[in-house]
Amino acid sequence: MNAAALDGLKVVELAEGVAGPYCGRLLAAFGAEVVKIERPQVGDWTRGAEPLLPDVDEPESSALFLYLNTGKKSVTLDWHNAANRSALGGLLESADILVDSSPPGTLDNLGLGFDRLHEKYPNLISVSITDFGLSGPYRDWKSTPLVNLALGGYLYLSGDENREPLMLPGYQADYLAGLHGYIGATTAIWSRDDTGEGQQVEVAVIEALAALHQFTTVMHTYGNMVRSRHGNRWEALGVYGRYPITVLPCKDGHVSFAVSIEHQWENMCALIGRQDMLDDPRFATFPDRRQNAQEIDDALIDWMKDKTKEEIFREAAGIWSIPVAPVSELDEVMNDIQYKDRGLWTTIDHPVAGQLTYPTFPVQMTETQPTFERAPILGEHNNQYLCLDRQAQR
Repeated sequence: MNAAALDGLKVVELAEGVAGPYCGRLLAAFGAEVVKIERPQVGDWTRGAEPLLPDVDEPESSALFLYLNTGKKSVTLDWHNAANRSALGGLLESADILVDSSPPGTLDNLGLGFDRLHEKYPNLISVSITDFGLSGPYRDWKSTPLVNLALGGYLYLSGDENREPLMLPGYQADYLAGLHGYIGATTAIWSRDDTGEGQQVEVAVIEALAALHQFTTVMHTYGNMVRSRHGNRWEALGVYGRYPITVLPCKDGHVSFAVSIEHQWENMCALIGRQDMLDDPRFATFPDRRQNAQEIDDALIDWMKDKTKEEIFREAAGIWSIPVAPVSELDEVMNDIQYKDRGLWTTIDHPVAGQLTYPTFPVQMTETQPTFERAPILGEHNNQYLCLDRQAQR
C-alpha cells in the first residue's frame, strides 16, 4: 500500500463541536497531521457532550468527542489570549490548512482574519465552517441543529402531512457541512499546486442543506409543484407520483418498500400472491396506485403480518429483486453482514475510554485506504508541539 493520500499535510484545527472537527477527522483519516487546539482544562465542548461512557472519567468519556477526533493531536492553548498568540503563530507557520468554526468576526477581531493570515502565511488554506456563513443578514445570529434544519427546508418535508414537522435526529447537517469543508480543503490544495497560493474556503451549514434540494427545486422550477410532508407515503404529485414507496409494519418491526418501475410492481404483486392487482384499473399506473395507496398498504400488511423483517428482506430483495429493506435498529446496523464483509467497522483502543467500535469511512481505494487512530487525551501533545514552538523562537 502506498503512503496515505494526504501524507505531509499539516492541519491546525481551531474548530469545536461537530462540523469543523468532522472535517478534521476526514483529513486525519487520509494521512494529514491534524493538531487540535483545545481550551485548557475543559477542551472542546464535545468532551462533555452526552452520551458519556460509563465508568470513564471526563474529559475522555464522550462518545461524540471520541468519534469526531480520531487520529488527531491535542494541544491546550488559550489562543484568544494575546500572550499565547505567538505559540499559535508558530503552529500556523508550518501549517497547510487551518480549520475554524468560530463565530463570524472572531478571527478578524484577534488579528487572525484571512487577509492578515494570507499576508503572513501565503500558502495557508483557511477553512471556515459556520451556521450561516461569514456574510449575510443572519451571519451573527445564533443557531442549533433544529434551526439549521428549519431554515434549510428539511423540517417542512419531514413528518405526516396533517401534523407538525418532525426533527431529524443528531447532527446530520453539521456532518454534511464538515464533509463539504473537507472537499473544499482538498480542492484548495490542488489549486495551490498550480498557483502557489492558499485561499479561503467557506462553508455555511444551512447552504449545505439547501443545496441538497435538487429534486424539490426541479419540481418547483419546471413543474410548479411544491413538495410537502407526506409521512411514510411517497407524495402524489402528477407524473412524479410513485407507489408503493412507503414504510409498513411486519411481525417484528417495519419494512421499507421503494417500488418505482413497472417490473418491480409486477414482481411485488407476484411476491404477495396478488396478481389480480395487475389487471385492476385502480392500479394501472403509478399515479393511480398512489391515489389508492391504502388498498396497496392493506395488501402488503396482510402479507407481512406473520413474517419477520429478515424473512421479507431475503425474499423480496434477494429473490424477487424488489427494492425492499428492513428498518434496522442500531445494533442490527452494527451487526449487518454487508457492513462487516466490507470492513466498515473497526476497533480502536483508547488508554482511558478503552476498546470501542467505530465506523471507518465509506470510501475504499486500492492504494490509499483511510486509517483511524484513537482520539487524543486532552493536552496529550503539548510537549511535542508547544515545546517545538518555543525552541523555534529561541
